[in-house]
Amino acid sequence: MSASLCLADAQVLIDGARFGFLEPLFASRTMGVASSAFLEVKFFRDDNGNVYPIDLQPNVTTGTLVVVAATGTELQAVYAGGVSTRLGAGELESLALVVHRGCTFCTADRLAVKTLNDLGLYDRWVPLEDLFSCFDPPRQLPDPKYLRKAAQPERRS
Repeated sequence: MSASLCLADAQVLIDGARFGFLEPLFASRTMGVASSAFLEVKFFRDDNGNVYPIDLQPNVTTGTLVVVAATGTELQAVYAGGVSTRLGAGELESLALVVHRGCTFCTADRLAVKTLNDLGLYDRWVPLEDLFSCFDPPRQLPDPKYLRKAAQPERRS
């Protein structure tokens, strides 16, 4: 696996379907997703509460989205590192893949970003705004939570 594979968390993919940026995202680079996060991406709700299914299988079939599974040993090593039990399964598996396989991780989950920082892997965090900067034509971020400043851990002085 390429060390440059960027893993998207489930919420990035759900919002990508909801706000229409999945295709530009997949066109800008091959993306990955942890197997447990992939299973979380089933549907989104619009502002009126209407439910829309999400089918990422065509992207997996064409290779624009790669589903990656962490091994039990990789997961155990991350747990042994004392990571927060408040992280979801998708974030934990993604962190294991970052630690053991050199992937990067696109997430707006503040706890996941803090954990990357605590593990000394802050440089492997990829804010969605960084990926949006590669889109042609350029697009606006759908939510301020995806700005680097919104998700980055607070710096202690």
